Amino acid sequence: MPQKSQLGHDQNARLRAIVNSELLPRVPAQLHLAPLLGMHQGNLSRFLDGKVGVGAAIAFRIAFLLARSLDDVLGVNSAETLSDPEEKRYPSRILAARSAYLDGVPMEQIRFVLSSSLRYEEDPGAQWWLKLMHLKRFAKRGNKQDTDWALKQLPKPPKAKAHPRVKGRAPAS
Repeated sequence: MPQKSQLGHDQNARLRAIVNSELLPRVPAQLHLAPLLGMHQGNLSRFLDGKVGVGAAIAFRIAFLLARSLDDVLGVNSAETLSDPEEKRYPSRILAARSAYLDGVPMEQIRFVLSSSLRYEEDPGAQWWLKLMHLKRFAKRGNKQDTDWALKQLPKPPKAKAHPRVKGRAPAS
């Protein structure tokens, strides 16, 4: 189990509470519960003590064992409330926003990026948006200079490619 959790602090706290209140009363021995969750007993103990977090796979197993939805177990009711008014213009941005949320990026930080607009029309791609959402400085209140600074920290988005039917001139021989 990795030291750094794939899920956010709040999500791990919620999972700990669910394991303590719903799974441990049914299977009180960590030695017996750990294999049901697909992890070693030592890792389960460290998770329950708050020393490490777990990943999405463990969250999925907890949800499945309890016959609950993953959204319910993670407290992700906001995935449906995450919306992008510019989704037609930037189709990959909402996917990056949902991924960032699952990575533990605070909702406020994600919303700041969702409310931003670029000077050019092309969608720079999901990876570019995801990097922007992970930048903490972008979410701080500031001015245009702060926003320009944050955008300069990212690599330039790829240029739009020519349509496959458009061919460049052949080099002169």
